[in-house]
Amino acid sequence: MANLTFVLPGDHRSGGVRVTVIMANLLLERGHTVRIACPRKPVLSQEGLKRIVRRALNRNHNDGWLHQFRGPIELYGKLDDLSYQPDEVVIAVGTYMVAAVRGMTKPVMKVRFNHGFPARPDAAQEAAWHGRMPTITVSHTLVPRLQAQTEGSVWGVVPNGIDPNEYFLDPSIPRDGIGALYNPHPNKAPENLLAVLQECRKRWPDFPQRVFSTEARPEGLQHVEYTRLPSVDAARELYNRSKVWVLTSRTEGLPGVVLEAMACGCVVVSTDNEGSLEILRDGENGVIIPRDDVPAQVEAIGRVMLDEPLRQKLSDGAQTTIRGFTWQRAADRMEAFLSELPDMDCARL
Repeated sequence: MANLTFVLPGDHRSGGVRVTVIMANLLLERGHTVRIACPRKPVLSQEGLKRIVRRALNRNHNDGWLHQFRGPIELYGKLDDLSYQPDEVVIAVGTYMVAAVRGMTKPVMKVRFNHGFPARPDAAQEAAWHGRMPTITVSHTLVPRLQAQTEGSVWGVVPNGIDPNEYFLDPSIPRDGIGALYNPHPNKAPENLLAVLQECRKRWPDFPQRVFSTEARPEGLQHVEYTRLPSVDAARELYNRSKVWVLTSRTEGLPGVVLEAMACGCVVVSTDNEGSLEILRDGENGVIIPRDDVPAQVEAIGRVMLDEPLRQKLSDGAQTTIRGFTWQRAADRMEAFLSELPDMDCARL
């Protein structure tokens, strides 16, 4: 059994935090010793003040996912300040924590867990992903670029999964509209999402549009049914009300929103970002269009919305695909990696 520390930048309502919590809980259930570590933030930072205000306004609301973790959560000033077991595995999750893990001096095994690449990486982020260090990623489509950057130290793929008890097709819910997740991060091309939805409204004003987000409603989406921080049950209903789900991202790792939408019966119309290409096959279980091509995405949405046999064919294909993305399979892959890690010559670099 392994001793594991997953290093995250903090508690957020992001896909990266949520899938880390799910994986960490699965490994706990399998007998591993697991904790999550996050940098300690000043109480009076802007983010800290916002968090205090939100909690004061709604005591029952939690805008992150860490509360679902069943193991210990430790805050640190420096990662070396924490105590570690011999040969403990310290996993930097995502883009932002790699430099902190690489800089550790404690005798631990350091791992990078790639969840995708930033569309506009800064110099520090680029530097952190170069050089040998045991590396895993969530999608096969990310491996070629990673192999070049990490001098061939990519072990393989540990994919995300989907919980069929949370996201599933509900035939009792009428399906009539267009759905999307709004995220202001540049990776997600939010300006393109707004343009796509506005053009769809002009062409097909009778198609309802439903959007959810962690953020307040932005300018340009006044016409949509907008839900902020929905529960899993509420998100599942929004998916089930949508015939088409729109993704405009320029880059993704393995987009959870695509897996969730497919599991709930949507046809995903996505850009050709790396993560979507891991899941979708154009014309078989969804529709793929070039990144930043707003007119092509609008045309594809209309084609699926107006052609019910096509929509049903793609939805059926999505249901078949989704059966291969299980959390148990993901945990099996993680355990296989952990069993091989001690033999990797770069594990303690």
